[in-house]
Amino acid sequence: MVPLTPAQRPVSLRSRLARYPEAVAATSALLIFLFFSAVADNFLTPISIANILTFGSITGIVVVGVALLMIAGEFDLSVGSTLAVASFVFALRLEAGANPWAALVLALAVSAALGLINGLIVVGTGIPSFIATLGTMLVYRGIARAIGEGQFASFTGEPPFLFTLLNGGLEGINRLFSPPATFRLSIFWFLALAAVSTFLLMRTRFGNWVFATGGNLGAARAQGVPVHRVKLIGFTLAGLLAGLAGVIQFSHRLSVDPLRGEGLELVAVAACVIGGVQLRGGVGTILGACIGVILLQMLEQGLVLMQVPVQVFQAIAGLIIIVAVVSNTYLARPR
Repeated sequence: MVPLTPAQRPVSLRSRLARYPEAVAATSALLIFLFFSAVADNFLTPISIANILTFGSITGIVVVGVALLMIAGEFDLSVGSTLAVASFVFALRLEAGANPWAALVLALAVSAALGLINGLIVVGTGIPSFIATLGTMLVYRGIARAIGEGQFASFTGEPPFLFTLLNGGLEGINRLFSPPATFRLSIFWFLALAAVSTFLLMRTRFGNWVFATGGNLGAARAQGVPVHRVKLIGFTLAGLLAGLAGVIQFSHRLSVDPLRGEGLELVAVAACVIGGVQLRGGVGTILGACIGVILLQMLEQGLVLMQVPVQVFQAIAGLIIIVAVVSNTYLARPR
């Protein structure tokens, strides 16, 4: 009998999963959903589902930018601090009587500039982004404390229409349930940004450059890929989306404290890893990272409903991250 060639052999389950890095995250999310649906009271209520999607959407907006950057082979550990800076800038300008749209533009410009600074440091010095952004995380947090003078910043005026546009309640949907649910517009911003970023990554030349830069930097440079430009754009987008998330969050809460966004960088990286984004770069999808966010949010919501201490959530989340890294490493190993 003539042996089958590699092209003729049946595709193994491992090979199929390797082609779709978000598959493991989707399966895990489904299992967690089914588990809490069975054991946690009120998990399937409209309010619980709305909380998962609403809170997850703010983190998800940050994760979209972090995922793009990680696929390009870099990290940004300063996104939580950037979110805080943008929130303070937005809040203080509004409270000073500035036009809401001008305050929004300024906050987004500042957050994009902070992201660009990260990129310039990494590209200009060659310092690993993990170390560089660990430093700027502390610097930016200090900036947030300084401009807020270590205090809360609140908006006490009449909420402008911009707040409704950014994160208003979806009352037409919420009133369909009894008691009313708490769905907010941030969910649609998250979905829209995820869709646009997926198109950018999968259907454009820039997306090809991102994968090439993260997959093999030397080969990408030899093929004419502007790797420095790709990284600078990635860092800028990560900062911009962190700032946008901060502004959207403020539009609902109407206040910000100096610790806002603390720890968010680790949650964002965790969501990406759970969603199949490789730590070494070059592999991953926006969809997978978004699934990772929802998985973590479902886990937190389910444990809260079961009255489990937050420390247990952190332990379980850490275990899931380890399992995700092991799974991704196994799938990426040459066959």
